[in-house]
Amino acid sequence: SSGINAEWPLRPGVEVAKNLDAPIKVVFPMDFIEKGIFGGNFAMLGLGDIVLPGVFIALLLRYDVSKGENSNLYFYAGFAAYILGLAITIGILTIFNAAQPALLYLVPTCVGIPLLISLIKGEFNSLIAYNEETKEEEKADEKKEE
Repeated sequence: SSGINAEWPLRPGVEVAKNLDAPIKVVFPMDFIEKGIFGGNFAMLGLGDIVLPGVFIALLLRYDVSKGENSNLYFYAGFAAYILGLAITIGILTIFNAAQPALLYLVPTCVGIPLLISLIKGEFNSLIAYNEETKEEEKADEKKEE
């Protein structure tokens, strides 16, 4: 079976994928220090633990670029915060030998550190108010509301 449904009821001839055959997790050996890559006790990092923080960090880069400065401070801070959050997750996993949701540690670090930097630099309101819409899109939205 190709995993494609040719009998789509709403539009004859339209093919729809029934399943997604893509990686949705990354596994790594928890006993890496003792056994190297041949360890047998694995931990899992889900796709959401990679994609969601990645989208947020990409948005931080867009904010950096929108400021027009030659600094990518928020991007680098978000990236370092992600690494710190992963390190904390792996540390807790190793110390307590119990699975923990990675986002439990990734969200506070990835969001908290850039927010703390924005408070220190006095850019908190600007960071929170950041909007991807262009001026033309905003004007068009205002006209629709009237």
